[in-house]
Amino acid sequence: MIIITAGEKYNDIDALACAIAYRKLLELRNIPAKVIFPGPLNESVTNTVKKWDFTLDTTLEGDPNNLNYILVDVSEPGHFAKFVVLDNVIEVFDHRHGFEEYWKEKLGDKAHIQLIGACATLIWEEFKKAGLEDRINAVSANLLYTAILSNTLNLQAQITSPRDKQAVDELIEHTDLPKNWRRIYFDEVSKGIMADPVGSMTNDTKILDINGAQYTIIQLELWDSRKFIENNYDTIVKVINDSKVANAFLTSPSISQGFNYLVAINDSLKDKLKSCIEVDWDGNIGRTKKLWLRKEIMRLL
Repeated sequence: MIIITAGEKYNDIDALACAIAYRKLLELRNIPAKVIFPGPLNESVTNTVKKWDFTLDTTLEGDPNNLNYILVDVSEPGHFAKFVVLDNVIEVFDHRHGFEEYWKEKLGDKAHIQLIGACATLIWEEFKKAGLEDRINAVSANLLYTAILSNTLNLQAQITSPRDKQAVDELIEHTDLPKNWRRIYFDEVSKGIMADPVGSMTNDTKILDINGAQYTIIQLELWDSRKFIENNYDTIVKVINDSKVANAFLTSPSISQGFNYLVAINDSLKDKLKSCIEVDWDGNIGRTKKLWLRKEIMRLL
């Protein structure tokens, strides 16, 4: 049996889409597989998406040593599901740099790690390589399509590649989504975050060591970030302070406006962010000149 899994702490729409769609591709090739996510789904997986016809498990049954594993949307050792037996990983899909050589040495051409907007694009390309794109089901197509839009900030993020745009154009033909799905989806993500600000921030926080310094970076992707920050400023500051990390900040892409709002309380950190991504600060609230994903900011710190 093959287990498809992703991160231990939490998983987003990209990880979910990759796992569900790749299971479908394996099924079309008569290869049995299960999807197991130990961590919760974050706010990018909206209530509407959760109602789509897919299944996943949260716990592993049986001896982990007798199973094979496929990792999606994750490649950093120590960050994927803890039940994974490293020597039994047979394939990896990710769209972040950093561990290409590690996995290439272990897996050869079964290590699919490329810097593009969404891991979902890689999975769609696997359907095409197998000549099975016309047999993808609507749920898998819906998930992949939505994941690419989410991970590329509606195709506006700098990391968006021509391959992501091509995948969106091709996948739309296999979906059964309403015509205004993009606005519906991003509005629903925003409403979910607004309903539980602390939980939303907790479920999308990364603690990282970058160039010898520790950073806590909270990311919330919203249709209109300004409203969220105005209504929840004190809560955001408390979450930043509770992190007990000097270099802690919130970055919130405001998709409808085409730039990010940031919140930081450490003056040296604000200066660092200003020099890295051109942030204009008004007190503890900053604004960029264009949209930035967390992963793009991380590479410049």
